[in-house]
Amino acid sequence: MSDIAEQVRSRLASDLPAEIAEVLLPALRLRVAGGRLYAVLPNRIWMDAFRLGAMEVAERTATAAGLTLSVAMREDASLEAQRTLDGFVEDPGNALALSACRRVAREPGVAHNPLYLHGPAGTGKSHLLAAVAAEFAATAGEDGAALCTGDEFVATWAQALSGREPHPLKDLIASASLMVLDGVDVLSGRQLAQEQLFLLVNEALERGQQVVVSGRVPPQRITDMEERLTTRLGWGLTVALEPPQLETRIAVIKRLSPAAAELDPGELTSLVETWASDMHGVVELAGRLELGERPDATETSFDRILQVVATHYGVRPGDITGAGRARQVARARQAALLLGRRLTGHSLVALGGMVGGRDHSTVLYGIRQAEERSEADPLYAREIADIMRKIRD
Repeated sequence: MSDIAEQVRSRLASDLPAEIAEVLLPALRLRVAGGRLYAVLPNRIWMDAFRLGAMEVAERTATAAGLTLSVAMREDASLEAQRTLDGFVEDPGNALALSACRRVAREPGVAHNPLYLHGPAGTGKSHLLAAVAAEFAATAGEDGAALCTGDEFVATWAQALSGREPHPLKDLIASASLMVLDGVDVLSGRQLAQEQLFLLVNEALERGQQVVVSGRVPPQRITDMEERLTTRLGWGLTVALEPPQLETRIAVIKRLSPAAAELDPGELTSLVETWASDMHGVVELAGRLELGERPDATETSFDRILQVVATHYGVRPGDITGAGRARQVARARQAALLLGRRLTGHSLVALGGMVGGRDHSTVLYGIRQAEERSEADPLYAREIADIMRKIRD
């Protein structure tokens, strides 16, 4: 911790009532960067407690040191921009998809039905789907849109829909004007889920409901997927999204993070080029900047990890971030996640986004599997160490 941050912590410890200091100070993180003193709290309750009991002392100490105090909450630091169509930054790689989503929002069920968006992780698919759902909810009420991820569909929806008993989920889907599925790739090789989605899409189209689906690849390229389902998903309009250009990523990170907007343009460009190759990286970097952090040369980019791991296992980086579950690919993916956890500052959510939009529980499971294997198998531990050395070379 810097001397100034230590001074603030000491001042708070001496000036605050003991019963407040004992509870508040262990939860408080202090960091000095870019002419600011950042006070970072875990959640809204802690932030309110800090503002009421410690803000004045911290602000006075920061001002005396020539710094501006910024209070941040870790829960807020990684939040994305509000997911609306108007809030989506247009880019040559997403212009057609954005236009199609606007058309669907204006004329649901009339054109582009189903609308299928595909592209690599971090291109904005989830933002667009959530934005379309929000547009429907604004006009048709909260039940106007039925939105779920592929993981949720496999874990909950498919089983509920297959039952004969009445289920609230069935009523929601039947009454909604819009059905959205984000990440259909997860259904690969899952027969029950595929059957239920096929029936669901058929019923929705017959009722005139709008269907919007996303995946990493076009429907016909999803492995282990029934042909009748991929054909149905491709009936309407299929649109590709490309990775965002550098200018777009810079514009988005400035919108997400006031701290980023205050940086020297050259420094910001360098940070975005190195640490934010897609929108998941942009959100992660914005959060770190808001917490007063600066990635430095001692850290490793996840892109570098992907390249080295893929070469080691004889696969492509796209295989690791894709939906494939072949043994060699799964092994490479677990190694990449383990090394991403050890060598970068990325959260589980961010790492999940970088390997195809997997949720944090899936990422955590993969990391734990790799860790347990590393502890039990000296040869595997040596293999991970060798890959780590290559990454750092």
